[in-house]
Amino acid sequence: MRPRTRFRTPLIIGATLLLVISLLSLSLKRSPVLKKVEGVMVSLTAPGLQGLYYLGRTLKGVWDGYFNLVGVQRDNAALRRRLGEYEQREVQYQETLQSLTRLEALLDLKKQAALPVTGARVIAYDPSLWSRCALLDQGQDHGVKRGFPVLTEGGIMGRIVETYPHYSKVMLIVDRNSGADAMVQRTRVRGILQGKGGNRCSLDYVPKSADIQVGDLVLASGLGGVYPKGMIFGKVSQANKKTQGVFQDIEVTPAVDLSALEEVLVVKVVNLALAP
Repeated sequence: MRPRTRFRTPLIIGATLLLVISLLSLSLKRSPVLKKVEGVMVSLTAPGLQGLYYLGRTLKGVWDGYFNLVGVQRDNAALRRRLGEYEQREVQYQETLQSLTRLEALLDLKKQAALPVTGARVIAYDPSLWSRCALLDQGQDHGVKRGFPVLTEGGIMGRIVETYPHYSKVMLIVDRNSGADAMVQRTRVRGILQGKGGNRCSLDYVPKSADIQVGDLVLASGLGGVYPKGMIFGKVSQANKKTQGVFQDIEVTPAVDLSALEEVLVVKVVNLALAP
């Protein structure tokens, strides 16, 4: 019985609509009896037909809204993709701009050094906590040799300690095995810049009588021929005279973050003291 009852309501609605249409067509004959019947039928069926009309409009609105929503979602997805592309282009632009800025600084440094140099990129850092070294993409095939100093746009990075056909290893000035003669720019007081690991060095063998202040620039003295004279090691970050012995306890922070370098210059001279 269920299949029959399922189709009963649509059949009744269809028959009613057919009857109303038939009556409307017969009303054209202007029969008074049909007019009365027509009026009764219209009165009975008009509310239902009005309800069906509004229901159809509502469903149509929902249907159109659904398709509009799908279209808006599709447009939003396209806009998000385009926004992502523009953001990526902006990142690439900023990367290119920063790279150009660093390269310009290296060119200025090259003119300042007035020595034969070659550019190199830092491709890796030594993960060891005890050894502070970096790997460059220039090696023996590019004329790089052990002992060559390595500079950055902000100061001294270190010196070459190992070379390979296409790569070379730099020992940073903060490495515990690194040491070089240095001087304080303001007072010309000399000492030995010694690596202390992390991102710090110490300026050793400076007497307590020497005038050392926080913020003083520490430069390469040029003695020993390891680094070009006048190049920056860093700044004094601590100076303590209240220590045992005759020397001050001086801490020096490198001029640049040596763990975040990308482009550097390799000075192609082993002993700068003998350079013409």
